[in-house]
Amino acid sequence: MPGDAENTSADTTNDHIDLSLYRQLVKQFIDMRRYSTALFWAEKVAVLSGQEPRDIYYQAQCMFLLGEYHRAAHTIKHHKLEKNSLPCFNLLLESLYAAKEFTEAATAIQNVEVEVMTTSLINQPVDAGSGCYLESNSVFGGEENHRNELLSSIYLMKGKVYEALDNRGMAMDFYVQALHKSIYCFEALEALVQHEMLMAWEEFELMHHLPLAQQSSETDAKLILKLYESRLKKYYELISARNAEEISPIVNPDILKFIKEFTARVQQTSSSDTQMPKASAIKVPLTPSQFMSPAQKVLEDLKAPTFSLQTSLSKASSLIDASHRSMFDSFSRRRSRDHDTDTLISLGDCLDRVQRSTDIMASEAEKCFYDCDYKQCLRILNELLKVDPFHNNALTIQIACLVENGDFNRLFYVAHKLVDRYPDKAISWYAVGCYYDMIGKSDPARRYLSKATSLDRLYGPAWLAYGHSFANENEHEQAMAAYFKATQLMRGCHLPLLYIGVECGLTKNLELAEKFFLQAMNIAPLDVYVLHELGVIKYEYEFFDGAATIFQCTVDIVKQRAKLNNEEISARWEPLFINLGHSLRKVHKYEEALYNFQYALLLKPQSPTTYTSIGFIHALLGNLDPAIEAFHKSLALNRDCIVTSTILKSCIEDLMDDSATIDEICSAALRDVAKNITANSRRLLNSDKFNGMKLKFDEEEEFANSNSDSNMVVEMSFDT
Repeated sequence: MPGDAENTSADTTNDHIDLSLYRQLVKQFIDMRRYSTALFWAEKVAVLSGQEPRDIYYQAQCMFLLGEYHRAAHTIKHHKLEKNSLPCFNLLLESLYAAKEFTEAATAIQNVEVEVMTTSLINQPVDAGSGCYLESNSVFGGEENHRNELLSSIYLMKGKVYEALDNRGMAMDFYVQALHKSIYCFEALEALVQHEMLMAWEEFELMHHLPLAQQSSETDAKLILKLYESRLKKYYELISARNAEEISPIVNPDILKFIKEFTARVQQTSSSDTQMPKASAIKVPLTPSQFMSPAQKVLEDLKAPTFSLQTSLSKASSLIDASHRSMFDSFSRRRSRDHDTDTLISLGDCLDRVQRSTDIMASEAEKCFYDCDYKQCLRILNELLKVDPFHNNALTIQIACLVENGDFNRLFYVAHKLVDRYPDKAISWYAVGCYYDMIGKSDPARRYLSKATSLDRLYGPAWLAYGHSFANENEHEQAMAAYFKATQLMRGCHLPLLYIGVECGLTKNLELAEKFFLQAMNIAPLDVYVLHELGVIKYEYEFFDGAATIFQCTVDIVKQRAKLNNEEISARWEPLFINLGHSLRKVHKYEEALYNFQYALLLKPQSPTTYTSIGFIHALLGNLDPAIEAFHKSLALNRDCIVTSTILKSCIEDLMDDSATIDEICSAALRDVAKNITANSRRLLNSDKFNGMKLKFDEEEEFANSNSDSNMVVEMSFDT
């Protein structure tokens, strides 16, 4: 009926739909992880609202949470919101990065001026009552009160995109800016530290230039600094160390002399390399890549880094908004904290309770690992993994600890568990590769380690282990190629440089090896492995006095750490004492050399080379008898050692050529003859004496014979 149609039209005109209820419903379904339902209603709200930016944002966010990354990116770009909305631009970068469309993401970064949108946001009117920015299309739905965090997220995504494109210089710059935009952006710090992008001194500078005063209270700043310091390098000094006594309690001052000597030599070499070439050389223009070896190119890259922390800090400081917005953020946090007294915790209690955090425990375990306190490291890890059995950093340290201790059974269990739970993670196949490398199967080890690097090509430990699998079979070129890649990925870590130096030393390229060791020492000046390898290079250069000093410094550090850890020195340091002994032998300090050889024998009792070294020192001291005894013990363990046999033969010949030895042998023989003659004569005299002496039983026998009847006939019975 026409009247009913008119009534229905009037009813629909008077009825209204509250979109705010549906928007809240979308957020509730997102919180409950019902993403498909949330997407259904988010799309309807976007249509009903006339495609408002905040509704398009939630619609694209639901697509992102469902794993439909290309669809989410297309939705934002279709409505052209990436240049007008900070949250939409942030979500666009997240979607393209998750879809591995790194080039397209970099193009979006270049086309969108984030600072322009930020400036327009700052110039918006502010509500005097709430202190919040008024509703606009650029930032919406509560995001206006977290502008710093939103900008920090955008710069973080920029860094991730450029890092994926191997532009690590720009990536580090964006990470530093992200951390300055919001000091609470932990992912930016994690990217800088976990990916070993910064040197130790750069981490120090970064921590001391964080805008803590502008974005937090003094108490919060202490807690933040404590948490962030735990993530920094464990083989360098703490940020809180201020005086010389706190900085290096176990360092030997003598080593500084030789470090300066090394540095001066390297600088002299580099300056001579950079001098103007001769006229004949100028005629043929060559690029550095045409006449440099890969190792030399790595050294040149280290001299001219693509990243300057000072530049990034200056840029980040200039971009910090010191206006009322940052002050409002910190003021609002303090104000909300004053009203909510139930959540107040004293700083002392916070610092005590935070020690039970799994991240702090993992950092403590990592510090024990670099201090070679593997037992304490495993104890901390066992307690941590009971709480969080799949803590990524803790598992990486646990795998390294198990490799150091040779516990391949436990490593097999850990690797098997990781592959079952997380087959798409690099750490799972890294554990498998380490297991096969430990049991001596290089081919499967390389295969699984290569898979780990393909899953996450930024995972530095997998590249190092991949290089070890080649180095174990003396394939130096392949090993160095893997270490070169690790050097590019781990700019602030000394381990790739150390291993490259070792390979250069094995190929007798001592000059390059020394340069890499010095670069490693710049990062980790107290690392005992770097010091030991520097001593080896000194020895190869025949600078025996300097080698002995460096080895002695290394021994002092090892002994001090073992004392602090309340444990005995590990047998892994036996080569260190052997090398120290040989260096002392070269400078004619035989007694000290003998002491170190004997100490090495305590660490590894059945070592034929140590017995040979001890015998050699005794031979040099003129103690031929103990020398021959030591050589015999060595040959008993390794009868095919030609060196030991040759020295033993020489010692025996020297012993026989010695007139004093011959006189001693003759006198000993005469003494034996005299002893035999004396013994025989005494035996004869004793027999005569016994013949003239009547013994008691002889007298009794004579008395019995005198009383017996000689004519007595003995009757014998022949009864059958």
